[in-house]
Amino acid sequence: MTPVFKNDFWALARENKGYYGWARKVRWQLHRALPRRYWQNCPICGEAVDSIELVQRLFENGLGLHPLLDIAFEAFARAEVRLGLRFVPQKSHEERLTGHLISELEAAIQMSSELFTREAVTRYNEPLHIDFVYSDLSRGGHLEKMTGGDFGLILVVDLPDRPKITRYAAFQSKRLNGSGSTSLNKLQFDTLTKNFGNASTYLFYDCDFSTLGPPMVMRATNFESLRNSKESTESFATNQSGVFDQGLPLSLWLLTELGTAKAGESARDFQSAMEIFTQFDHTNKECSLSRLAMVSIGRKFTVTPDTELGLRVNL
Repeated sequence: MTPVFKNDFWALARENKGYYGWARKVRWQLHRALPRRYWQNCPICGEAVDSIELVQRLFENGLGLHPLLDIAFEAFARAEVRLGLRFVPQKSHEERLTGHLISELEAAIQMSSELFTREAVTRYNEPLHIDFVYSDLSRGGHLEKMTGGDFGLILVVDLPDRPKITRYAAFQSKRLNGSGSTSLNKLQFDTLTKNFGNASTYLFYDCDFSTLGPPMVMRATNFESLRNSKESTESFATNQSGVFDQGLPLSLWLLTELGTAKAGESARDFQSAMEIFTQFDHTNKECSLSRLAMVSIGRKFTVTPDTELGLRVNL
């Protein structure tokens, strides 16, 4: 584990929250999401390691997909830990939690950049980079109130010994209470799925103080049957149990689902992915996302001010 991150991870481990709180409730969901090397015995005929021990191994040893992806995973997970420690307890609305999450992602990635480049030089004999850029798509507007703090995310993985991928997803963010249900607006669901198809995704902030789980990701398609079950209503509902059972922490989802082409949508290149999020008329609030987060694992972004776009981002 990156030394500068340890105190944050230990703080949630001490309280048995965050990843620990999620794994405690749905042990097998974590087991299913991880590589086979995390199983102590056969997953069918034997018992797997204790969920708490599994989380500890994960944070100490990484995912095991790739040494540089392990550094990225730690950065993503550290942002989740900081969100749970510092901001979720303040009972902020979704749009503020999304803003805090994006800020923490940027901070953690920048803190990881030196180690990432050093490890890249050791492995490839060339300085590769991990980078993050945030773009305000609302141009100073207040789309969050209408959309619940929606944001887009583009992930580019460009490493010499892995296939290059450019994937994107569009998120609808919601607070998740420990007891009772969380309401999902049908109009928001329909707009999200119409505009972004398989890239449509929900992000749930666990606001139950007994777990303070990491932000959980679920595909919008998982809710289609619930959405269609009662046509006369304007919303449908889910709860913590359902999300914990079917979802994955954002940090895990980014690399094991989006980063392996199991989730989201593919784009030809980075600029094509950018165009997906800038093609909508921003005067139509129901079609607009307020934020765009961009993560590059392998190359640095080039960012220049632009009077029309705000920022011109190239990769």
